[in-house]
Amino acid sequence: MTSTDVQTELKDGILGILSYCINCRFCLPSCPRFEITSGEVSQGASGVTRSLYYAVKWGEEDKQALQELRDIVFGCTTCKSCEIACKSLSTGTKLLDAIEMGRELLIEMQVGPMPEQKKVLDSLLKNGNPYMVTARKRKEAVKALGLKEYTDQTEILLYLGCSTAVDEDVQNTVKALAKILDHAGVSYGILLDEACCGEPSLKMGEVGLFEMLSEKNIDLFKDNGVQSIVTLSPHCFETFSSKYPEADMQGIKVRHYTQLLYDLVQEKKLTFPNTVDKKVVYHDPCYLSKYQNVCEEPREVIKSIGGVELMEFKDNRADSLCCGGGGGRMWADFEAETNRLANIRVTEAVEKGAEVLVTACPWCFINMNDGVKVTNAADKLEVLSLAELCAMAL
Repeated sequence: MTSTDVQTELKDGILGILSYCINCRFCLPSCPRFEITSGEVSQGASGVTRSLYYAVKWGEEDKQALQELRDIVFGCTTCKSCEIACKSLSTGTKLLDAIEMGRELLIEMQVGPMPEQKKVLDSLLKNGNPYMVTARKRKEAVKALGLKEYTDQTEILLYLGCSTAVDEDVQNTVKALAKILDHAGVSYGILLDEACCGEPSLKMGEVGLFEMLSEKNIDLFKDNGVQSIVTLSPHCFETFSSKYPEADMQGIKVRHYTQLLYDLVQEKKLTFPNTVDKKVVYHDPCYLSKYQNVCEEPREVIKSIGGVELMEFKDNRADSLCCGGGGGRMWADFEAETNRLANIRVTEAVEKGAEVLVTACPWCFINMNDGVKVTNAADKLEVLSLAELCAMAL
């Protein structure tokens, strides 16, 4: 298929999906991007899709106009709040499908992605991760963690994901999780040669690269006889569950680590002998709550720790405010934004009197920690992963 054919197919798809949008704008109040762009209609949910719809319908070719469209389309966090609102209040239009097809189209037209994201895609192609770390250095960093390696006797593959492999702060999560799993007697191991799940490339519109990475991981799973995967990142969890070919993943159970901890607590294989006397507020990662409806499991695990006072954000569970890290935004900044979503979240946690903000996503963790620094809240609020909180109680 030629690039022209691909572009025609994508344009037809975008127009087909967005023909169901009646521009009611019920999605705007739920859009986090709208929240931080001073209420600019073009920057929020239906504004993004209307801009895309008319650019495609009118055959926009002006270079400056297309770059403005790129900045709008690639600014979406892909948090899914707009689709949830649309399904509840309006026509149930698959707005995110249209936005992701729009990104793929802009790449085909050589307008996208955002300039900072190009080197991320290059790194995914060359190194198998988005962090510009060679495969050799990544493997050395993972080996230094001292985690058990997967064998044919191992029950659960612990899929680290890219942030856990290379970010020293995020690595504390897998160290804590390993401590918990050893305590509970769980058979687990890692594969040193895992590649990125491909989610960043998929969300940035580079579908061919996603397919290459997914094929590499599927072959790795099959070669090692993997039947059960537990991920550290909700993004890997969603990608394995919903984006990898169903036929290739048949017979492989995929869970996020919060679900595994919940199961262990329910089966009484994981109990916490020590108390943690802290006021804790839980931040729902979008790809766990809005995409996979995993909201109560992490809360039940937190409640099982003695001494913890669990608090809630005003917007929680599927209504949770996005941290701003999804959709390839970990590697791009946008001029239209007047604040950072994580700063808003951290400020609310401090105002509630929380002492610890717990989350279960590496990107939320990184963004919230940045938010603590930017808002000078380090003496009031600590950011921990759920695994780190649990390990404190062992």
